[in-house]
Amino acid sequence: MSYYDLEYISTPGKTRVLGVAFPMRHNGVGGVVTANENLGSLRDGIIQLLMTRKGARVMRPNFGTDLRAAMFEPLDTQLVETLRAQITKAITVYEPRVILKSLHLVPDYEKNTLYIKLSMSSKDDLLNTETVELLI
Repeated sequence: MSYYDLEYISTPGKTRVLGVAFPMRHNGVGGVVTANENLGSLRDGIIQLLMTRKGARVMRPNFGTDLRAAMFEPLDTQLVETLRAQITKAITVYEPRVILKSLHLVPDYEKNTLYIKLSMSSKDDLLNTETVELLI
């Protein structure tokens, strides 16, 4: 089995996506970290993508978003729309296995916080959806 075989493991009739759970945690069995599969794995990948600062990965300088930097900026409608466009583009470019069904950014201008809620499904499993929620 090579490195590339670990990305997708096929079962009869359906593709399974396997990955390490995020945040990494111990599963209680011999020091092995907890694994995720299918939509859970994709959800964890989306959270990592959104919370990674652009430029943080040397070999992929455009990977990520500016959500963390936006925490220290004055929250206005222009910033919200910029972040919406960044999130949509990042998911489209770096997570092609995902179909973004909805994306809601709800700003709280008084507390300078942004609530992000997105609904997604896998291109391999269109019937099931997963929700990702972040508070920035």
